[in-house]
Amino acid sequence: MSHLYAMRSSALMLICVLFYLLSAGQTIHACFTTMQRGAALRRLGIAYEVALVVHLVLACAVANSAMENQGVFILWLHPVVLPVVPLLWANAVAAVMGGIRAVRLHRWSALAEVALLACCTPVAIGAMGQGSQALLAVDASYFAARVAATLAFDLHDSKTSVSRLSIVDALDALPEGVMWVSERGEVLFMNDAMRGSLTSLGLATDLADARGLWGRLESHARQAAHDRLIIETDPQTVRLFVRDAVALRNRRCRRIMALDVTEEATLNARLESVNRLLEAANEELRASMLQVKRVAEEEAVMRMRTRVHDTVGSRLSILHRYLEDGREDPQTLEKVTGLLSSIVDDLAEPSRPAASAGLASICNAFSLVGVEVRVTGELPADEAVACVFAEIVLEAVTNAAKHAQAAHVDVRLGGGGHGEASLVVTNDGGVPDAIVEGTGIPGMRQMATAVGATFSVSVGPPFAVEVTLPPRDVPGNSSERILPETQNERGHQ
Repeated sequence: MSHLYAMRSSALMLICVLFYLLSAGQTIHACFTTMQRGAALRRLGIAYEVALVVHLVLACAVANSAMENQGVFILWLHPVVLPVVPLLWANAVAAVMGGIRAVRLHRWSALAEVALLACCTPVAIGAMGQGSQALLAVDASYFAARVAATLAFDLHDSKTSVSRLSIVDALDALPEGVMWVSERGEVLFMNDAMRGSLTSLGLATDLADARGLWGRLESHARQAAHDRLIIETDPQTVRLFVRDAVALRNRRCRRIMALDVTEEATLNARLESVNRLLEAANEELRASMLQVKRVAEEEAVMRMRTRVHDTVGSRLSILHRYLEDGREDPQTLEKVTGLLSSIVDDLAEPSRPAASAGLASICNAFSLVGVEVRVTGELPADEAVACVFAEIVLEAVTNAAKHAQAAHVDVRLGGGGHGEASLVVTNDGGVPDAIVEGTGIPGMRQMATAVGATFSVSVGPPFAVEVTLPPRDVPGNSSERILPETQNERGHQ
C-alpha cells in the first residue's frame, strides 16, 4: 500500500470523495435490493450488495489513509484506530460471494467484477506494486458506472415493479380505509384513509391495543349488523365498516375496512323518499278509485230514480186523472189496470242509451282522478255487445290508472254493416316486462268470449287491449256466439 503514498494529494482527495459518494449510492441500491420480491438468490444477492458497500467504504478509507500517509482506518464515532490492510481481506469475501452468484445465475460477465474485487485484496495489491495506483483509479471508475446504472434501474423498477414499498404506497393511496389488527390487539398496518376516518370520529389512531376499537365504532353506527356497520364519518361522507378474519404473513389477524358508500346511501335515501311518495300516491289512488265507484253508484241511482219517476210517475198521473174524472166505464178501467200492471216490466227492460251512458260516466269519473279517457268511434248497435265493450273499457281504464300510472287512455271503437265490431284500448303508462294475469285480464277475456269476440293483450309499447267481433254472416260465427242473458229476458222468465 506504500506505493499509494506517492500519488498526488489532489488526486487522492478526488478519489476519496468519489468513493464516499459511491458508498452512499451503493447503500441506497442495497436498500432497494432488500425491497425486491421474488428475486432469484435473494439472500445471496443482498449479502453481495452489502459486501460491495463495505468494499467502497474500505476504498474510501484507503484513499484517505494514503492521503494522510497513515495506513490506518480512523472511526471518528469511537476512539478506535484500525489498520486498513487486514480489513481489505473483506474484498476476498465479496469476491467469493460474487463468484458463487455469477456461476449460479450463469452471469459470466460478472466474473470481471469478481476479478476486480480479488485484485483489491492485500496480496494482489502487494503483487502489483506501482500498478496499485492504477487499480485504485480503475476501481473508482468501474463502480462509478455500476452504481449510476443500478440506481437508474432501481428508479425505473420502483415505478413499474411491485415491491413491499410500492404495496404500502398503493394501500396508502386507496380511498378505502384498511387496517390489520393481530389477535393480541396490535395494529399491524393502518392506511391514511382509515386513519382519517377514525380521526373524524374522534377516535385515537396511535392504538396500543385495538381490541376494543370495534365496540367504539358500534357506538357511532346508525345501522349495525354482524361485522357490518354503517357510520356517518362526517356530514358529507358515509362509510361501511366491515370486519373479517384473514391471514397476514402466515399470521391470523382481523381486517377492518372502511368503504365509502356515500353515493349508495344517498341513492337509498332517495329511493326511500320515492317509495314513501309512491305509497302516498297509492293511497290517493285507492281513495280516488273508491270515489269513482261511489260516483258511478250515485249516477246509477240517479238514472234509476229518473227512470222510476218517468215510468211510475206517468202511470200514477193517468190513474189520478182517471179518478178525478169519475169515469166508471169498464173499457177505461181495463186500460188503466193494464198500464199499472206493466210498470214492473217497463222498469226491468234495459234502456237503449245505458252502454253509451256508462261509457260517458267512465270518462267523467276518471277525469276526477286526472286520467283523460279519449273515445273515438261508436259503440256497436247490439246493446249486449255494447255493454260488454263498456265493461271491458272500464276494466282496461282501471288497470291503466292503477297499475301503469297512465295519464291518457285512448279508446278506439270500430264497426261495420255486417255486425263486426272492434275495440282497442291503449294508454301512455309504464310498460311491464311481462304480462302477469290476475283477475282483470281473465275477466275481460271471459266477457269477450261470451259475445263471440276474440281478446288479446300486447305489451307494446304502448300497452294495448284489443277485442274483435267477427261479422255475423261468416259461417260458424253466429252459432258460436252466445249473448249474455239480458234483464229483459230474465224479466220474462
